[in-house]
Amino acid sequence: MSLLGQLAVTFLSVAFFSIGGASALIPEFHRQVVGVRGWMSDSDFAHLVALAQVAPGPNMLIVSLLGLRVGGTPGLLVSTLAIVGPPSVLAFFAGRAMHKLKDAAWLAAVKGALAPVVVGLMLASGLVTAQAANQSAFAWALTGASAIFMYALKRNPLWVIGGGALLGIAAGRAGLV
Repeated sequence: MSLLGQLAVTFLSVAFFSIGGASALIPEFHRQVVGVRGWMSDSDFAHLVALAQVAPGPNMLIVSLLGLRVGGTPGLLVSTLAIVGPPSVLAFFAGRAMHKLKDAAWLAAVKGALAPVVVGLMLASGLVTAQAANQSAFAWALTGASAIFMYALKRNPLWVIGGGALLGIAAGRAGLV
């Protein structure tokens, strides 16, 4: 199968599990792109995740960046269409059905049951990204401090991004990273 075909199959196979958005799928993206396919290293993957998170736009940008890295512009287009197309069609029809069934008790139960699944997927995403990015004790300490800061103080994530960037620059100059 061609590289573009492999990209399409890889992201189509994940597309219908995008409950919680692309951030919840990062562990599976990592498994497929780094572990199964070997298209890039942990470090390359972590850099693309970081770039997708700080860039303006939807979190689904990570898929486009992965496709671009693996297959150039055609890879970007194929991977983006593969991950966005099928769930969009499904969401359209599910939305219509949910509107008709808005008073059904079982639908409320399903929605309530999906909330912890999404939270778990988001936590797994953070752990996989941290494992891929953190190559030193300092990096792990910075990740832990960032998580505690966000949880305890409930501040805008831009403070963590800015502080992490400054600490990363300082640590690089000091030879800690």
